[in-house]
Amino acid sequence: MSSRSRLTPQMTAYQEKFADSGDVRWLPYLMYFHPPGHRSDVVNTDESGFRYSEKNGQRLSLRSCESSEPVRLLAGSSTVFGIGASADRWTLASRLNENDTRSEPWLNFGGRSFNSTQELLLLVLNKHLLPPVDEIVLFSGFNNLGLARLPPSQRLEHGAFFNCGDFFNALKPAKANGLKGIGTKLFGSAPAAEAPLPTIGQQIEYATELTVRHLHIWHLIARELGAKLTYVLQPLSGWVRPEGCREEEALFSELDQLGRFTEVYGDILRKDVCLDYGQALRAGIEALGVRFINLSPVLSEALKPDQWLFVDRIHFTDDGHDFVSRLLLELLH
Repeated sequence: MSSRSRLTPQMTAYQEKFADSGDVRWLPYLMYFHPPGHRSDVVNTDESGFRYSEKNGQRLSLRSCESSEPVRLLAGSSTVFGIGASADRWTLASRLNENDTRSEPWLNFGGRSFNSTQELLLLVLNKHLLPPVDEIVLFSGFNNLGLARLPPSQRLEHGAFFNCGDFFNALKPAKANGLKGIGTKLFGSAPAAEAPLPTIGQQIEYATELTVRHLHIWHLIARELGAKLTYVLQPLSGWVRPEGCREEEALFSELDQLGRFTEVYGDILRKDVCLDYGQALRAGIEALGVRFINLSPVLSEALKPDQWLFVDRIHFTDDGHDFVSRLLLELLH
């Protein structure tokens, strides 16, 4: 049995409908989102595709909460969605509900594989459904940086999205026949680069500009809602510690054989990149009047050497979600 099957059997549930190889739901504007009304022992979504969070045994989502009762939003990409959690109650939003003494529930506002443009659009497209919001935490950062190395023809004005090369290629033969060619496979292998890879400094500069640009709009909406806004730079395994615990290293080794994460993103995993990226983000974000937290150095100080935090280099275990939620609440209060 592989390390991944033995240590993280829940990951097969994500492969079914919540991965590029699964049943990806195509949507206008957002590009893709989670299937609505999904039911399983691991992942459950509401009628719009938002994953449920849990509080005191009650399932909560944007579509199910009381319209008059205030909430807190945890927004971001796949880490917020909860890839790696063995059940809805173990996602970061649910653990915040479990560990937060305040009464307002946390809703899971994450979108798998989203960049900052998609995170913002998810808010804009669903703002009319929001109940009163006391607090918004945007827990993000890796995707913009990882996508910053794609060629300009794929980044365009608003940033690249995952597997956009396949999307653009699928549109090419469709020009003569409207959108008939859109059924072509949209999600798959990464496109070949058309230009030399930008330096890590250039990637940080690009990702920072894009993030701050979109966070400015988050700030305007949060101010209208009367909500406190915090941006949290999400941790990566290499940003927290150079070598993981025994379980993590076994998983990382197997995943590197299955995919190309280290080959494609290995330079991003360096701790100095975390510090440089965090410093650049902090300058731009705090200039907006928004609070900024770089979580990796905090985790690095608090984590024990044998503590198992990651199921892969981005996503958390159940205990990892709980541990991160406790640290995050200390920083937010």
